[in-house]
Amino acid sequence: MRFFIHLITFLLSSLLSLSTVGLAILAGLYFIYSPQLPNSEDLRKIDIQVPLRIYSRDERLIAEYGEKRSRPVNFNAIPERLRQAFIAIEDARYYEHQGIDPKGVARALYNVIATGRKSQGASTITMQLARNAFLDNDKTLARKFKETLLAIRLEQTLSKDEILELYLNKIFLGNRAYGIAAAAETYYGKQLDDLTLAEMAMIAGLPKAPSRYNPIVNEPRAMTRRNYILQRMAEQGFITLADYKIAVKQPNTASVHKPDIETYAPYLAEMVRAAIVEKYQDKAYTQGYDVYTTLDSEMQTYATDALRTTLENYDRRHGYRGAEDHINLEDYSSQDELLDKLSNYQQVGDLQAGLVLKSTKTEASVLLMNETVISLSLADVKWANKFITANRRGSTPKRVSDVIVAGDIIRVRPLKSTNKTEPDPTNGWQFTQIPTVGGALVLMDPHNGAIRAVMGGYDFYYSKFNRATQAMRQPGSSFKPIIYSAALSRGFAPTSIVNDAPISIPGSNWQPKNFGGSYIGPTTLSEALAKSRNLVSIRLLRDTGIPYTINYATRFGFSREHLPPNLTLALGTGLTTPVQMATTYAAFANGGFKVDAHFINRIQDSNGQVLFDATTETRQVCGDDIKLCPIRKPKPTQSEPTAATQIADNLDPTKTDNKGTDNKDKKTSADAKLAALENKDYDTEPGKIAPAAVRIIDSRTQHQIVTMMQGVTQFGTAAAVNKTLHRSDIAGKTGTTNEQRDSWFCGFTPDYVAVAWSGFDDMAELGEGETSGKVAVPMWIGLMQQVLKNAPEKKFKKLDKLQMVKIDAKTGLLADDTSAEVIEEKLVAQPEAAKPARAKTENFEFTSAATESAPPTATHQPTQRPAPVRKREAVEIPEQIF
Repeated sequence: MRFFIHLITFLLSSLLSLSTVGLAILAGLYFIYSPQLPNSEDLRKIDIQVPLRIYSRDERLIAEYGEKRSRPVNFNAIPERLRQAFIAIEDARYYEHQGIDPKGVARALYNVIATGRKSQGASTITMQLARNAFLDNDKTLARKFKETLLAIRLEQTLSKDEILELYLNKIFLGNRAYGIAAAAETYYGKQLDDLTLAEMAMIAGLPKAPSRYNPIVNEPRAMTRRNYILQRMAEQGFITLADYKIAVKQPNTASVHKPDIETYAPYLAEMVRAAIVEKYQDKAYTQGYDVYTTLDSEMQTYATDALRTTLENYDRRHGYRGAEDHINLEDYSSQDELLDKLSNYQQVGDLQAGLVLKSTKTEASVLLMNETVISLSLADVKWANKFITANRRGSTPKRVSDVIVAGDIIRVRPLKSTNKTEPDPTNGWQFTQIPTVGGALVLMDPHNGAIRAVMGGYDFYYSKFNRATQAMRQPGSSFKPIIYSAALSRGFAPTSIVNDAPISIPGSNWQPKNFGGSYIGPTTLSEALAKSRNLVSIRLLRDTGIPYTINYATRFGFSREHLPPNLTLALGTGLTTPVQMATTYAAFANGGFKVDAHFINRIQDSNGQVLFDATTETRQVCGDDIKLCPIRKPKPTQSEPTAATQIADNLDPTKTDNKGTDNKDKKTSADAKLAALENKDYDTEPGKIAPAAVRIIDSRTQHQIVTMMQGVTQFGTAAAVNKTLHRSDIAGKTGTTNEQRDSWFCGFTPDYVAVAWSGFDDMAELGEGETSGKVAVPMWIGLMQQVLKNAPEKKFKKLDKLQMVKIDAKTGLLADDTSAEVIEEKLVAQPEAAKPARAKTENFEFTSAATESAPPTATHQPTQRPAPVRKREAVEIPEQIF
């Protein structure tokens, strides 16, 4: 008996000693690893990587960037059955334990002893979150101990619902999907609320092994696990037996779903992506930034259609370049093999690849990727004369087999319905080819520089080169309004007479000519600009002065190094981009103010906090002698005008108050109010405040040049604009460079600026007759016909008074704080005389000696000759990347 008492005492003592040693070891491990774990504050900031998303101004998704697709959702937005599905399979006693499940641990230890292998069956949802959020996946005791400690800390810091919410938002579920919301979109293209019970169970089966149980990659395994989860849900009372029987009979409906892109604007998306990466570096793709751009999705659709239609029409005019590829049909034993081959040719725009199966004199059979076979007749290929050069084509085809033969890979596109909506294959198919000519189209708001639509090529995924922002091209005659504006600011007038006649340049072999080689003699500047007379522009530049004109051009944002310091500048031999030209013409449209092109309205983080707001940082046009622009909220009530509206009224010298007092007397008071607002939190005010745009063209010059450019669209080189649109509120200028390498049209209304450009990337010729009137102008019309279809005519602002621009007397640049001597550009007012009768051509001798014996005739009164160029940088308003 005493022996047994000693034995029990020994065993208890040993057990106590072992327990003490065990507790000491655990305490030691705790003190070792506890400092390595995140504190309670960090646990509440578990990072969920969310991709970058880009939206239009009307909040339609344009693009998504990031390796991980994630859509964090609040706990209350998660369907109860979806939560139950995860609990049923991952942690049945989730709401009973405190991070560690004793029964699960006991089961895991038993499995280790029985099988001799490690088991992860003891991992609770809390432990999985700890591992996924803060630890690696190494299967070591040290990592397991850290995981256990961290799970306990999580349970002490967060509620059960908070832990489950984080877990369901962060868990990896395969196919780049992180979190249940992303998985629902990736596998089913649905929101969480739209998932069926069977689909919820399928998603709940993914965490254990996302690749092994992937319903797309391994359907049998995925279905087995799904049904087991449904069984577990029934056993635990989450669903009824009837629910279980219905759900297990449901077929697998999973397939890969990409983000639902709602607006095609990949060129703009890439511009935004690059800007966000530059601003946020490696956080750009993971922090869930939502970027709302200035782009209007409807206008972007118009721009896409206008550019593609124009480039396709040009391409067809110059003939068929031949099949995209050719295969030997005998090398393929089945239609499936042919379809596999055909899948290598991606869709470009609306152009789908087709394989010619058979071709005869009258008809060809073409296999498409959707396994349908369409027929093309002789009428369908009648346009396809063989391309020889830009100026030569072969004869008209007499047989279908003259154009395409069996084995050819060709392009076809579905025809659009009469209402010009999306292409519809039921309307038939058109034989075509991928255009090789490039193009760009930009639509801008001239009041603030916001880009409303942009296309940098036919298809971004076919050519990622953005011709709207990256193609430095010669603007040709579309640069002439800058030449004319500089001259007008020096005293010329629209009615000034300059001789349109041949000219020789002393010491140079350059012999500039007008397009077509004709001359009309003495002519007004108005007519010369409308008809784009090159010799007038050259004489005008020579008389105004090259240094002064270059300085003048830098006001618009042109880089000095891209402007040649010689008379060729008059013909637009500098370098620019379509976006820069849109920014330039915005100053003509908005009354003479410099705005910066930008394409981001605001940036928000994943919590909805605004990180950047363009409305408070982008220059707005709101008048002269104003530093800050009050931005009014939409539709303010008349009975309670906003503070911004009241200040704007006080600043307007043309208005009077309700007592009839002239607002000029209140300017000091208005300035004081604006100064007070500068120091306020504007988000609490009814309106916001933005920096004001700076005037770069005096008001008289702006009024004159706009009036002159209206002539371009009414009776000049872009008369097709007025003939098609029948509007008087459009002005602009065409531009075609030597040998038709560039085709431009820059046009505007009081509310929109649009720039159309076309040309080959390798500077090849467009071909004889392919002037701006035939290429760029139709593209511009195609866009603006839709943009303006419901917009009433809006007259350009009338010239109320003369607004001067302060100029540095030594440089001719806009004056700044360092200018020692400042002058104001003066214009000598001239009455609007009747248009002088054009002298008959035969009354003039067009010889170099005659034209160079005296300076060009001009009725003007310049106030100052251009000063010599000084080595000083232009005063430029910096461009904003946003």
